[in-house]
Amino acid sequence: LKIPYYNMWEDFLADFKKEAPASMQSVQQTAGQFWAFMPSERAFLTSAFQGMSIATVFAFFVLLLATGNIIQAFISLLCVAVIIVSVLAIMYFQGWEIGISESISMVILIGFSVDYCVHLSADFMHSAHPQRSNKMQQAYQEMGISIFSGAITTFGSGVFLFMG
Repeated sequence: LKIPYYNMWEDFLADFKKEAPASMQSVQQTAGQFWAFMPSERAFLTSAFQGMSIATVFAFFVLLLATGNIIQAFISLLCVAVIIVSVLAIMYFQGWEIGISESISMVILIGFSVDYCVHLSADFMHSAHPQRSNKMQQAYQEMGISIFSGAITTFGSGVFLFMG
């Protein structure tokens, strides 16, 4: 975001105006088009986090409906949160700025991560096995290939973005 740089220049100008002669008191900063996009950047960031909040709440209710167990829904939502935090951390460390694509992608990310968690959680909860280890093994056997295939196709479609 450009807001910290804008504020830094505003502070510099305020200090400059204190010592400047009367004829230079009307000095203004300009950065061409860069400052003009600051309200848009703020809106992208705000809408991304609003969308993520709404999608997370909706995802919780989908998980609750699919699993029929509030504890399992919370655990699955925790998995989704870890995925989201991991991706946002990568975006931060790569130095990506929040634009239109990133704002939309952050909300879609929740959908992808919930999709995988819902399938495993629902299969786990509906398993006839009494032991958790057997339930998880069944969930991996029945849903693992579908989840793995979905991950491969998602990765495969993303590869083309790096080529362009």
